[in-house]
Amino acid sequence: MKNRILIGSLLLLSILSILFQYHYRVEADLRSDIQTSDTPFSHDLFNQVLQEHVVNGMVDYAKLKANPDKFEKYLDQVAAAKLTEMPYDEQMTFWINAYNALVIKGVIDHYPTKSVRKVKWFGGFFSRLKFQAAGETYTLNQIEHDIIRVEFVDPRIHFALVCASASCPPLENSVYLPETIEEQLDAVTLKFVTNPEKVRLDRAKRRVYLSKIFKWYKKDFTEGYDGVADFLADYLPTEDADFVLSKDVKFHYLDYDWTLNDIK
Repeated sequence: MKNRILIGSLLLLSILSILFQYHYRVEADLRSDIQTSDTPFSHDLFNQVLQEHVVNGMVDYAKLKANPDKFEKYLDQVAAAKLTEMPYDEQMTFWINAYNALVIKGVIDHYPTKSVRKVKWFGGFFSRLKFQAAGETYTLNQIEHDIIRVEFVDPRIHFALVCASASCPPLENSVYLPETIEEQLDAVTLKFVTNPEKVRLDRAKRRVYLSKIFKWYKKDFTEGYDGVADFLADYLPTEDADFVLSKDVKFHYLDYDWTLNDIK
């Protein structure tokens, strides 16, 4: 009897050890024989991938996983890109597009899954998957928090970065480009702020229900604005803007839905 208990305990510990190692180990998408090029960087391949696999913000991950050649070629270009030769707007769009592409890469590498939170425990999808970009290796958290939020200080970026989840901003089916980045950031911000699933006004209760993005990155909305309410007011009709700026209005943050933005 004691031997059975011992064997059972050892077996259970082995299973738990395997699960622990899977969820906590760092995975790196390392690309060999990446050749740098002197030709200008292009997001054309990723644009084609988005147009072929994104509909109304939802992604056909199964289709992309089955035929990833074009996508993988783009990721090779991302890995070898020379950022020092790019002006500011090109670097900004490079990192936005790269982040969105690498999120997709992280999903299809572990697909099928119902959520990025099921890929690695405790947010490990963003902190324990590593990818090559611009000659270095980064996690998604490093790209977002150490590069994008530090080097391109603009709260609108939060509505361009897509974490493959239902409560994220919807993924656009075209890439961000340096010549149109200002208009694109304004457009995705307006789309998010005026979506009642992301920002909803309740005049009867004097409340504003809004995405947790505004809570998590509260400090970012002081860049050029006097906080979240002032930022929202810039994208709302006058009557709604006056309401969110009222001193007696309370902000309540919506639960974040991490369900995968899968097209099926």
